[in-house]
Amino acid sequence: MAGYTRLVVAAAAGCLVGSFLTAQAVQGQASRTPTAADGKIGHLGFAVTDVEKTAKAFGAAFGIAVPKAMDFRDIPWGPHHPGKLMHTRRIGMDFGGITWEFLQPLDGESPWKDFIKAHGDGIHHVGISVPDPAKARDYLETKGGRQTQAFQTFANYVDMNPAGLPFTIENTPQQMPAQVAPAK
Repeated sequence: MAGYTRLVVAAAAGCLVGSFLTAQAVQGQASRTPTAADGKIGHLGFAVTDVEKTAKAFGAAFGIAVPKAMDFRDIPWGPHHPGKLMHTRRIGMDFGGITWEFLQPLDGESPWKDFIKAHGDGIHHVGISVPDPAKARDYLETKGGRQTQAFQTFANYVDMNPAGLPFTIENTPQQMPAQVAPAK
């Protein structure tokens, strides 16, 4: 019986210490000041050399049907690259509550082509849905990020490498406007 009593006392002490530590962690999180970049992760964007091959492997690994690739052409890079246009082939697949976006650069220059050249296939950006993408961009720039794209009036990419973070953030609105149909 002594062993059982020790076990109960140890479990009760563990619960007490655990609840104290949990309360401290929650208190620390509650004191955080919200920022314009606060939002929810909506998608992960991968730059890949073969979108169909990558999507097929992803679908096979997770039991997901692979949708048809869509080509997007003549997408403006944004204010830091006046007049530059990019072209991409995209497949998006939903899994685990987010969209996995596979982007294959097509002819010409593109941020995805630059990424693949420097790093190989891999995660290019984290898409975060925010209340105001322009305010989120401005906030991230004050933290050392650099806007690299504004391909739509409602979304933008901010490269966070200059701020010491090894990824780009795509700010998108919480409520997406009607999408423009892809070019074929």
